[in-house]
Amino acid sequence: MSRSVLVFGLVVALVFGVMVTAEVHIPAFVIAVLGVLGVIGLFAAGFARPEAPLYVLAAYLPFSKAMPGAFGGAAYALNLTNLLFIAVVVASAFDCIARRRPVFEFHRLHVAVVALAGWGCASYLLKALSPSAPPGYAEDMLSDLKRWLDPFLVYFLFFQGVRRGEVWRNVVGIIMVVVMVVAGLAAYEYIDVAGSSLDKSRVGGVVGQPNYLGAFFVYYMFLFAGHWIQRKRQPSAWLLLLPFLLCFRGIMVTFSRGAYIAFAQGVLGLAYFKRRVLALVAMAALGFAAFNPSLLPAGIRYRLDTTFQGGSDPLEDYESARVEDLDASSAARLLVWQGGIEMVKANPILGVGFGLFPSVITSYVSAKELKDVRDAHNAYLITAAELGVPALLLLLVNFGLLFWLANRVYRRHPDPFVHATALGYLGGLSGLLVANMFGSRLNTTEVAGYVWVLAALMARADVDLTKERSSRKPESPTAARS
Repeated sequence: MSRSVLVFGLVVALVFGVMVTAEVHIPAFVIAVLGVLGVIGLFAAGFARPEAPLYVLAAYLPFSKAMPGAFGGAAYALNLTNLLFIAVVVASAFDCIARRRPVFEFHRLHVAVVALAGWGCASYLLKALSPSAPPGYAEDMLSDLKRWLDPFLVYFLFFQGVRRGEVWRNVVGIIMVVVMVVAGLAAYEYIDVAGSSLDKSRVGGVVGQPNYLGAFFVYYMFLFAGHWIQRKRQPSAWLLLLPFLLCFRGIMVTFSRGAYIAFAQGVLGLAYFKRRVLALVAMAALGFAAFNPSLLPAGIRYRLDTTFQGGSDPLEDYESARVEDLDASSAARLLVWQGGIEMVKANPILGVGFGLFPSVITSYVSAKELKDVRDAHNAYLITAAELGVPALLLLLVNFGLLFWLANRVYRRHPDPFVHATALGYLGGLSGLLVANMFGSRLNTTEVAGYVWVLAALMARADVDLTKERSSRKPESPTAARS
């Protein structure tokens, strides 16, 4: 990894983070002028160093919601995210033409990603053209559809943009630096809100919502663990435990029960892919902690206790728990899930339409029972309910391919850095599967963007493995420094 690139990523993340945390107000005119100058400079830098826009995009993704960069609302859809997308495309295409490389390369994962994205677009169009569409549906849901599609677009941008081993490493380094900064900002934010009510104490950080922030840490904190495990014989590798623990602190201050459970699954997944016997040890340790909740951090114990009214220990009383014993939020979620299942049964093929779950759920559960809870709180359920069971199957196929791909890269790639990154990604994917049982944590770029960046890097490393096998060379292009 290039130290200068890591410093660049750190500086960009800190600047964005401070602006978000301090809620710095900049006049719209100043934003527009600085934005135009910055974009011109970025496009110019892209011709000299095609990877430059890619690095900026990688550093910016988690801040894309908090700092949309709308340039004062000068034009519809003119924001920093879209301009960075364009800059990456232009720089990558120019580099391919200059080096006489194919502008577009194929990987089998492309098919699954396009199929899922295409099904979502088809669902939106069919509903928009349907006489039963709610008034203004096409316009109202267009921006939501774009946000849903953005992570898939990120996948293709990074797959096509990362062509050299040095760039591959630098992108991973930027991700790890940014995740560390986001965790530090979350811990710092908690200092100001600690001691107040539970709702006010929960930190949403740069993504703006505690449950989303908890999922963010689960997805990416295992990159530090993967590199530590693979390099633990090196004294410097133990420093990687510091950002890992900082991310764990970040999960704690979100008070997200789903994130706690997803973290445990991430630990099991990391251990399983490293060595099966480690998974048994991790399972035993987690089981021991579950039956001895006094060993858990006080904040986690308190949050789990709030799941049930009366303060009983949920880890001990789970089997005897009833819906009426749950706190209002948990009870409403169970009702939403029951109504969502009925929704899927009534619309199994095409679903009720993209983005319509909150408005349609009242046809299956009364608004009074829902207690203002309209979100499905389950990515799998909302996918099947809005887009149909085929969309859910496509989502699961994508997950299966990501596991297969990351495991293949982990087992076969000769480069130690790539090897360690793949292991950490497998741990994050394991946690992701569980995190999305308790919420839709895949439909926003600020949370799920890095999932697809890393998917692109795994696919690129897999392309190198295929080329290596075909040419019978001992070292792949991605493994080679350039």
